Amino acid sequence: MVRKFILLFLLLNLLGCDLFRTRDPQSPNQVTSNFQPPVTPEIVLENFKSSILEYNINNYIRCFIDSNVTNNTFIFQPSADFQGTFQNWGIEDERRYFQNLRKPSTTPPYLNFLKLKQENRTSTSTEFSMEYDLLYPHKKSNVTKQVHGYMRLYLEIDSRQLWSIYKWVDEKTTTDSTWSYLKYNFY
Repeated sequence: MVRKFILLFLLLNLLGCDLFRTRDPQSPNQVTSNFQPPVTPEIVLENFKSSILEYNINNYIRCFIDSNVTNNTFIFQPSADFQGTFQNWGIEDERRYFQNLRKPSTTPPYLNFLKLKQENRTSTSTEFSMEYDLLYPHKKSNVTKQVHGYMRLYLEIDSRQLWSIYKWVDEKTTTDSTWSYLKYNFY
């Protein structure tokens, strides 16, 4: 009996069925992600920034409040030039805007937060205020690729003990276009 098993094993091996031969690893189907579980407010900012730089729609949306695990809903307050334009703006609007931006084909985006301040921190909420400078190499020729402004992000912790953005206030600092301008043109 043992002899038959050994003979069968050798026969299969000689026929070249490649059962015991290593193969080349497959390439991953998706781009790797830098998303970290947002257990601190600071991680939310890192995830937000990396989701834009990586053009990762799912990670971008994950930075915002999930109304299934909290009593809050997401609010976007645009810069003064666009007041009234973004009424009832929600998570799905954020998703549509970001999808419409499309992944840049030539150069990667650039996002920098300047003069970052954290204020009014409690055990369940906090605020970040900062200037931002975003260069997004999109394909619309009549829309500026660089926006600059001032933002306030309001974060809270949900029932899963994860932090997320529940309110985003966008403000103009100079004559430059703001993030609101970009959202308006890609919605």
